[in-house]
Amino acid sequence: MTVVEISGELVILDIGADIERAKDEGKSFGDMKSGEVVKKKIVPDDSKIKSRREDVVAIIIGHGHLDHCLGIPKLADAYNCPIIATPFAISVIQRLVDDDREDISSELISLEPGESMNISDDIELEFIPVAHSIPQTVLSVLRTFEGTIVYSLDFKFGENPALEAPVGEDELRELCGEGVKALISDCTRADEPGNAGSEVSVKKKLKKILDRSYKDDEGVMITTFSSHIERLKNIIEANAGRRKVAMLGRSLKEYVKDAEKHSLIDSSNIEITSNQFEVERVLAQASENKSEYLLITTGSQGEPKAVLPRIARNDYPYEFEEDEMVIFSSVTIPTQTDKLNSSLLKRRLRNQGVKIEERVHSHGHAKREDQRELFQLLEPETVIPAHGGKDKQSSCARLAREEKIETRISKNKETISLD
Repeated sequence: MTVVEISGELVILDIGADIERAKDEGKSFGDMKSGEVVKKKIVPDDSKIKSRREDVVAIIIGHGHLDHCLGIPKLADAYNCPIIATPFAISVIQRLVDDDREDISSELISLEPGESMNISDDIELEFIPVAHSIPQTVLSVLRTFEGTIVYSLDFKFGENPALEAPVGEDELRELCGEGVKALISDCTRADEPGNAGSEVSVKKKLKKILDRSYKDDEGVMITTFSSHIERLKNIIEANAGRRKVAMLGRSLKEYVKDAEKHSLIDSSNIEITSNQFEVERVLAQASENKSEYLLITTGSQGEPKAVLPRIARNDYPYEFEEDEMVIFSSVTIPTQTDKLNSSLLKRRLRNQGVKIEERVHSHGHAKREDQRELFQLLEPETVIPAHGGKDKQSSCARLAREEKIETRISKNKETISLD
């Protein structure tokens, strides 16, 4: 959660949640009270902003990942202002609100990638499309008489995206010409060399693995991040109609349905279910007919209640065969819980004779050279690293200094003045 102040008006950029803390609670986030999730540091402590709630003119959400929007049902109703996001993100937000015990009266405004709107007399908002691991991700650009602020949480540079237009590099160059006062930059992978890589290479790798497994009539399961609609679309295209595709798990069903509302994926020939009995039925059929099915499941992080870990524990009527293939089209999020869960899942799979293909994936966050490219395209006066710990922020700051750009390190609840 970031707040930008321009001439006494406040703009909130993202209201997310700490997903790992939410998982550790062992109960539904939607059933928890607002005060409870603030006290447990699952969502930001916005008390400092609430003291100026009348000055908040907009809440802007850059994309639909939960660490950027899950806190909306808990916090947004304190502010009498609209929530602005791309159409896909608005669908995700509406679902989160509908599933939460709290209610909000905020107006939800859809703004297409590439479009602009005035959010007050003194502030114009533009959404510039960028690549990430969820549809309709944008850079939020705030044009003001005090200067232009660019918020880039999250982004990467990708080749030939399967879903949408490429990164708006022309728009970024135009911004450079206007002058960028500050860039608030995603630094999640700023300490890693090279580029994030493209979905094109992932699709090619997936096709090679499927070709090999299909030739030997092996059973195949793939697990990936449910919100990664471009990845799901590439899996379907790599399958090329050769097998029945079934998607199993609640989050897969929810995100795919959100994507269908905006014609981002076609699931008309795919079975998608999260119903316990329907999941059991599909798995029982697939277990008897391995060469006829491509199963896509939740559980890439080893989450105990997700479908793949439950299959590995024999909770479902599916028996793995020797040399059956499970593809992790993902990486393990580097938290202690996810690392332990993922390790346990893979050990269980290997003990049942399963072959595992790991990290068939490209990251959604900019690495070092992606960061450099953004700095060179925008030439901001100041870079403010965000969305990472001290090490990540320091790496981003060092890179900015290499490009002769001033940096300011942000700290929770502290203010940075650009006067």
